[in-house]
Amino acid sequence: MSSWIESLRLKLRFRLGLLIALFNLVAGSFLPLLKVTPKDLRGKTVIVTGANSGLGYSIALALAKQNATVYLCCRNKAKGEKAASNIIEASGLNDIHVLELDVSSLQSVRQFALSWSKEIDILVHNAGIATTDPDNQVTEDGLGIIYATNFGGSFLLTSLLEKHLAPGARIVLTSSTGQYSGRIETLFELPRLSPLAYKGDQDLYSASKLFQVVFARALQQRSNRLGLDYTAHAFTPGYSATSIFDKVTKTSKSINPVFYFLKRALKWSISSDQGAMTGIWLATTDDPVVLQGGDYWDRCRRFSTRADWIVPGMLERIWQLWCIDTGAKWE
Repeated sequence: MSSWIESLRLKLRFRLGLLIALFNLVAGSFLPLLKVTPKDLRGKTVIVTGANSGLGYSIALALAKQNATVYLCCRNKAKGEKAASNIIEASGLNDIHVLELDVSSLQSVRQFALSWSKEIDILVHNAGIATTDPDNQVTEDGLGIIYATNFGGSFLLTSLLEKHLAPGARIVLTSSTGQYSGRIETLFELPRLSPLAYKGDQDLYSASKLFQVVFARALQQRSNRLGLDYTAHAFTPGYSATSIFDKVTKTSKSINPVFYFLKRALKWSISSDQGAMTGIWLATTDDPVVLQGGDYWDRCRRFSTRADWIVPGMLERIWQLWCIDTGAKWE
């Protein structure tokens, strides 16, 4: 009876959270502005992927203003250099660096990790895409480009950089409210999440965002089990004004109707600075609930997700598949 009650409680909590999350998504621009109390991060080293624009830029700028040493990890180094210049000008600090990293390429991830030797205090996995190009749907590693960019590269990078994480380090993953419609079964039904046998990007995007949430939970369990002393967190930025839907066109309306609507309704979105606030808060707060790690957050509030329902045996299967897909070998 107790297990039945617990299952019912989880379902009710999930559905209530979903309703609140949808309200936050739709009404975000009318809600009170989020504010994060600044913290002195002098001496702390931060890595932010996808940091040349949008949420990644906002997170990098905010942490730079708190005196952190920030590394902008970007696929396009020229855009990264421009972003770094803007951050230096806005923050008045010079400890901003640009490194080339294409998280969709497992080779690029490995090369980056081999060249890295510093201790890491905050690792922000922010790089992501929502749509694919017809001529660029599968990576050189055979992974669906959305899967590789939004999750696979981050999974491999974390495994390679784990030994560099400082005591009390934070790992923050930029997920999405779209994770609610994601299905973990997609990992088993569609090997390597290749879109070649699939129409539409929405479900692949949602699945990749759910993977991030599940990864935060699994990673926290690993840290606790092995006494690694880091915490992992996932969050949604809400409906933020970024370039993620720029490639959505009228011709893709029937395939990706939700993405098309979101692009058309951009005037109702919140700024990328506001969207980044929960991620900045997770990276810096001393809130005791946050310090437990492993959860998903929306507007600095913890929400229930499908990760709450995954039994340990299934979580191990999922982890093993991620390792197979990316070649990750966790020490």
